[in-house]
Amino acid sequence: MTNEETLKRVTAAGLEKCLLKITEVSRCDWQLAGVRVFSGKVRDAVRRKEGEAPAGAAVRIKIRGATPFITAILFNPEDIAHISRCFAEESFYGPLVADQPDVAIVEIGNILLNALANSLLRAFKKSAIPSVPAYFRGEPGAVEEWLGAGPVVFTIVSAAFTMQREGRTAAAEILAFLPPPLAAEAPPGK
Repeated sequence: MTNEETLKRVTAAGLEKCLLKITEVSRCDWQLAGVRVFSGKVRDAVRRKEGEAPAGAAVRIKIRGATPFITAILFNPEDIAHISRCFAEESFYGPLVADQPDVAIVEIGNILLNALANSLLRAFKKSAIPSVPAYFRGEPGAVEEWLGAGPVVFTIVSAAFTMQREGRTAAAEILAFLPPPLAAEAPPGK
């Protein structure tokens, strides 16, 4: 098994388990839609295919350790209220107030990005400390800059997922930007 296949397998296993738990407690359907691994710059991961909605919102966690890396979730800002409702029932948190969806997005980011980071760290047999989640909302180009667009080429792990409630589905993408030395350490799979 190649490093790429190992990273896909580890990512899928960790995120599927986490999304299943969120589905159980939220009574909405959270599904992993696919995992891919590729080499590229932050710009390559953030820019959407033609016809897709731009990612104008993101949650980021920096993983600090011997070989630091960054994880992020990209959202379409128009989906944030829907995603928030998919995460927690109004009967639990009360009527939706203006900043509630943003708070829920940060918590979703915290849960999913830590699930991704922990899965990767276990595979690499490393330990690290995640930063507090940071939230950004703005133009797609601004998200790119906020995540650290530049000339560095990373191994990028990308996991698309969906959230469905009352017939409406929203999609988001989880990313890990692994520096080349760390990506090269991915253990071979079985």
